[in-house]
Amino acid sequence: MEDEQDKALCLGKLERCYNTIQHFKIRVDSYLYEPTTVALFETKAYLKNKISKLSETNEKLLEFMRTSKVMQPEQYKLVNYHIRETFELEFDFMEYTLKFRQPV
Repeated sequence: MEDEQDKALCLGKLERCYNTIQHFKIRVDSYLYEPTTVALFETKAYLKNKISKLSETNEKLLEFMRTSKVMQPEQYKLVNYHIRETFELEFDFMEYTLKFRQPV
């Protein structure tokens, strides 16, 4: 019973991560965040690469979690690591977007 609750909790978190990653995938290519300096181009390339890797990992984890019956401790660690990486992406993306704000 507890394994099923852990699995359901992890699936829910992975699905939220998936939605977050897809949101950033769309926003990073928005005209609002078109880089104008070399540093911003490099940051955008870094973000797109990180988004791509996290998206691929998320899809693999979701597929694995949906097909497996029992959740192993190493799977739980992988899911938590992925969640942490997604939060870091969110922080990095927010830093990137703040560079486009007009000074008051």
